[in-house]
Amino acid sequence: MNATADAVVVGAGVAGCAVAYHLAQAGLKPLVLERRGIAQAATSRAAGLLTRARSQPSLAALVRQTYADLDRLEAEDGPLGVHRTGSLHVAASRAAKQALWALMAGAAAMGETVRPIQAREALAQAPWLRLEGGEDIYSMPADAYADGYALGSAYARAARAQGARIQEGLGVEQILWDGARVTGVRTAQGEIAAPVVVDAAGAWANLLARGVGAAIPMAPVRSHYWITGPDPRFRGPQPFVVLPDARAYARPESAGLLVGFREARSLWLDPRELPDDLAGHAVAGDGDGWGSLEEGAPAFQRFFPAFGDLAIAHYLSGYSTYVPDGMLAVGPLPGVAGFYSGAGCCGGGVAMAGGIGRALAQLITSGAAEFDLAPHDPGRFGAVDPFSPEWGQRCAGARSGKTSG
Repeated sequence: MNATADAVVVGAGVAGCAVAYHLAQAGLKPLVLERRGIAQAATSRAAGLLTRARSQPSLAALVRQTYADLDRLEAEDGPLGVHRTGSLHVAASRAAKQALWALMAGAAAMGETVRPIQAREALAQAPWLRLEGGEDIYSMPADAYADGYALGSAYARAARAQGARIQEGLGVEQILWDGARVTGVRTAQGEIAAPVVVDAAGAWANLLARGVGAAIPMAPVRSHYWITGPDPRFRGPQPFVVLPDARAYARPESAGLLVGFREARSLWLDPRELPDDLAGHAVAGDGDGWGSLEEGAPAFQRFFPAFGDLAIAHYLSGYSTYVPDGMLAVGPLPGVAGFYSGAGCCGGGVAMAGGIGRALAQLITSGAAEFDLAPHDPGRFGAVDPFSPEWGQRCAGARSGKTSG
């Protein structure tokens, strides 16, 4: 391993690999350090909804960059198993209809294709749905969902092809700095000098940031979903469905249905209690997810009454990094020159990876980005303690209040 790099990216999840890809495209020779393997933590556990409709234009722009990257990566690397099925958004209550109308109007104003449709068309696309009549239903035919591991791996291959180095099985133990700016990182194999360090270590990111007196305004919050046993209703290409009244989303997965709920009180974990490897790790209080399933199922069964009759074949859980206001924490960290956060993705890391990567690459190479990153400034909350229970609960509340895909 060379003892220097133009930039060190900590973490080879989909965001870290996207950062390396865009840095390499800009002419730098970045080094990605990953203590496990590429895209093996939160990225591989994500539902992978590439939802274009976002409450804020700054978020939508990041998603559009991911779609642009997908087109380029598939042209260069072949199909990545992206399901370009579109999405359906269904609202039944007055409040949900008003919120959905605003969301769809905003998406249309940003140039997205949005179509109000009738129940008959919706049921033809997603035959498992039950609609009582009177729902507002919108189709976004350009939406897709993807396998996070496949996308992260594609970014890694493309980054390597353009000169980036990715070292798996080697974690960063400490970020080095001189009291004002970063100077590199320390690993078990020695020190690596670099003028730029991007902390894309996901749920573990603050364990490194605190070593230089910095704090990323986020906390690890449990994110999870269930996959049913096979059923003929889920066969063939189908859109993913967002149900704000049930605080749920669903999409086909193989021959089953993948269903995610946002519970009324999401669970968070002190980053210092995170294991190095999430395999076999159970979240305290509801480690197997049955409590959340029992909480969320009744509202979901309004739209799919047969849900309770299907076996649950798989349960997957992990940690997404949530910020209290539901925005990201992407950009330079105050007080430490050359240190950037690539975390705090609020459950949208796969969808926004391309935008995060390009935005950070532009900031690092030119000092400015074509994206509006002001709403995502890691310093916007002032001084925070990312390890305190009060902060963790604030971050968990951002997931509990999320109703979109």
